[in-house]
Amino acid sequence: MTTNEDVPTNALILPNVFYPLFEQLDKNGYKDLQQPLRTMFYQLEDKYPGFSKNFLQLFIEKEPHIQQQKSNLQNMNELTLKLEKYCDKTSYYLQRSEQEFHELNFRSKNLKRILSRIPDDINEKRAFLETIKEIASAIKKTLDAVSNTFQYLKTSEGRQALENEKKEFIKYSKNFSNTLKAYFRDSKRDDVYLAANHLLVQTDYLLRTIKLYCETENLDENLYPSLNHYVKSQSFHNNKYQNNNIKNSSASGGHQQQRQTSTYDSAVFT
Repeated sequence: MTTNEDVPTNALILPNVFYPLFEQLDKNGYKDLQQPLRTMFYQLEDKYPGFSKNFLQLFIEKEPHIQQQKSNLQNMNELTLKLEKYCDKTSYYLQRSEQEFHELNFRSKNLKRILSRIPDDINEKRAFLETIKEIASAIKKTLDAVSNTFQYLKTSEGRQALENEKKEFIKYSKNFSNTLKAYFRDSKRDDVYLAANHLLVQTDYLLRTIKLYCETENLDENLYPSLNHYVKSQSFHNNKYQNNNIKNSSASGGHQQQRQTSTYDSAVFT
């Protein structure tokens, strides 16, 4: 059974663990396997949320050759966060030539890269405090970059959808800040990893929403298995979907949570 707390990690298991493995199989001579495997795992994850995570956990438990590393692999929140910096996620980013999209790509990549350093930096307080400062700055710059793309969303539905995602991103940024404050009291690292994974996923939500309205021809339908609350059995290229379903994302949300209207301020990290 998938809980709300499982969702960000479930959303990252495919792109951060399985998709790189499928790509490596392709490079090692197993041609024509990558796309069928991606599609099959995507469909299983879409139908049975949490399937990929459970599949990986069962493999770890049953495989005797990796038992000695089992303790390091059992924490899926840490694993998916740490692997983020090694993943080629070119398909997630915008392909348009305008400077605003290049800036958004750069800022969002940088935010993800810094977040993925958390499992390594959390062990040393001084380094971790510096990382926290970098994350706060990267969040603000990412939001500024997102705001600069509004001019390219030509419909009110698109602008509203992106505004909703910005508010959700801000909500999880503040949740991340509050989790950090709690960590310095209770030392619960896994809560920090989970909150960081939420930010990774929310960054993908922002990029995906812009793609939906600015470059639908470049969408890979297998990238977002845990975002199916945006669409049910419709093509990403369907204009009716773009106009009718995305604008309802504020009502459907990820877990039927009410959208927040507060604005982001880097002071939440202080």
